[in-house]
Amino acid sequence: MSNGTDTVQELINRLQQEESFPAISQNISEITCKASPSGDSSAGQLAELILRDYSLTSRLLKVSNSAMYGQFSGTISTISRAVVVLGFEEVQCSAAGMIFFEHLQDKSKSEHVKEAVLSAFLSAILARNLAKNLDLDGWETFYIGAMFHNFGRLLAMYYFPEEFAVYQQLLEEGEVDEIQASRRVLGVSFNDLGIGVAKSWGLPEKIIISMELPDEKKLKKDAKKVDHHQLLPHLANELCDITINVPPQARENHLKQVLEKYQKLYPLREHEVAGMMEAAIKELKSFSEALQLDSTDLRRLDERSLKAEEISERKPTIEEPAAAPLTSLGRFEISEPAKPTEKLTLQEERKQKLQTGIQEITNVMLEDFSLDNVVGMILETIYLGIGFDRVVIFFKDPRAAQMRARFGLGANTAKILGIFSFLLNPEQNDLFNMAMRENKDLYIRDIFDTELSDFKPKWFKGHIFCPSFLLYPILIGGKPVGMIYCGYDKTGETLDTEQFNSLKTLRNQMAMAIKQSQIS
Repeated sequence: MSNGTDTVQELINRLQQEESFPAISQNISEITCKASPSGDSSAGQLAELILRDYSLTSRLLKVSNSAMYGQFSGTISTISRAVVVLGFEEVQCSAAGMIFFEHLQDKSKSEHVKEAVLSAFLSAILARNLAKNLDLDGWETFYIGAMFHNFGRLLAMYYFPEEFAVYQQLLEEGEVDEIQASRRVLGVSFNDLGIGVAKSWGLPEKIIISMELPDEKKLKKDAKKVDHHQLLPHLANELCDITINVPPQARENHLKQVLEKYQKLYPLREHEVAGMMEAAIKELKSFSEALQLDSTDLRRLDERSLKAEEISERKPTIEEPAAAPLTSLGRFEISEPAKPTEKLTLQEERKQKLQTGIQEITNVMLEDFSLDNVVGMILETIYLGIGFDRVVIFFKDPRAAQMRARFGLGANTAKILGIFSFLLNPEQNDLFNMAMRENKDLYIRDIFDTELSDFKPKWFKGHIFCPSFLLYPILIGGKPVGMIYCGYDKTGETLDTEQFNSLKTLRNQMAMAIKQSQIS
C-alpha cells in the first residue's frame, strides 16, 4: 500500500463487508451528516432521526436526565428539548456514540470489548469532571472526545479480532510499543483507523482532534500550545487505563507518574484525581439502565476503583457482613431511598412520558420560547406518550384557505411535509372540514365503517391514510389556525380518558403558544 491513507481506506472497505457495520455506519452518518446544524429546522431534523429508534430515544433521555447534566437533571422529557437545552452537537454525538457502543455491547462475546466499552464511558465522565475542575469551558465536548478517544482501538478489537490478538502478542513480547504493534498488524495506528472512520461518518472536528495522540515532546517544551481537546481526553483515558492494566497495589505509583507528566499544564493533586475517579464510577453505575449494564459490568466497575486493593483483600461473606471502620461515618450517612427495581411496562412508560412532557412544555412556555421548539415538543410528546404510528401537525396557510402539513413524526411523514394540504371549504362535509368548522375533536376507529363512507375525503389515501385516527382542531378566537392529526396503521386501538384529556391539554398548549407568539 502506498501510504497510510490508502491503508485506512482499505480497512474501511473491509469493515463495510462486515455483516453489521454498514447498518451502523448508515445510522450514524444520517445523524451526523443529514441533520446539519446549519439549517433553521436542524433541531427538529435531528430529533426526528433519533425518534425512529425508540430504544435509542429512551436511553438518550435517561442519560440527558442523569446527574451528568447537573441543573437539567430530571427536567428533559423530549429529544427536541434535549437538543435545545444541551446543544445540537452534544446530542448528535451522544446519539452516535450510543448507537455504536450499544452495538458492541449487544453483539460482542469478548470480555476485552465489553471492558473497553466500560472504559470509554468511564473516561468520558472523568474527562468531564477534569474539565470542570480545571475551569475549562465546554465540558460536553471533552466528555464526547474522551468517549471516542480509543475509537480506532475498539474498531480493531471488535472487527479485526485475529489482528488484534497478534497485536497483543507483540506487546507481551515487549519489543515494540502500541503504535508500532498496531502498524505492524494493520498497516496504520489505531488512532488513524478511528479518525478515518470518524471522518467517513461526518463526526465533528473536535471529536476528530480528540482521537489524535498528543506530542509528548511538545508537551514538555511548550505546554501552552497543546490543544485541550486533544490532550484532556488522552489524560482521562490514561487514568482509566491504570485501573484496567495495572494491579491494584501498583496503581498509586502509576497515578503519580501520569500526573507528573501533565503537571505543567494540569496541576492536579493525586487525592483530587482519585476522588474524581470514584465519583465517575459511582455516576456511571447510576445510569446503568440507560447503558444496559448488567451485574457483571457493575462488578467490573467496582474493580476499577483506585482503592480496589482494599476491596480485593477482604471479601465479606453472607455470614460475616463487612463492618465499616470505626473512623468512618458511612453507617450514619443519610442516603436516598433505593429506587424500585421493577421495570415499567411500555404503557406505563408512555404515560409517564405524556405527563412529564406536558409539565415540561408548561415550564418552557413560562419563559421566552420559540414556537417551532414548543410545537416540536408537543409533537414528540404525543408521538412517544401515546404511541401513534403517525402524527402530523397542520397550520393554516395565511395566504389561502387551506391547511398545510408542517410538522410530523412517524412512517412516511417526511413525504407528507411540505407537499400535502387540504382545502378549508365551508360547503364540504368531510371529516376534516367538519372538525375544523364545528371545532370538534374526532376519533375515527375505523374509516371503513359504512356510516362514514359519505364523510371520508376523496384525497384521504396514500401517504396520509390511516384506517384509525384522531383529529384535534386548533382555533383561536373562533378562527381555524391548525390541526393535530394522529393515526394508527391498524384499527382496534383504544385510548383511555387520561390519554384523551392529555391530547386536549397538548392541543390547548399549542393554541396558547401560537397566540403568545402572535402577540410578541
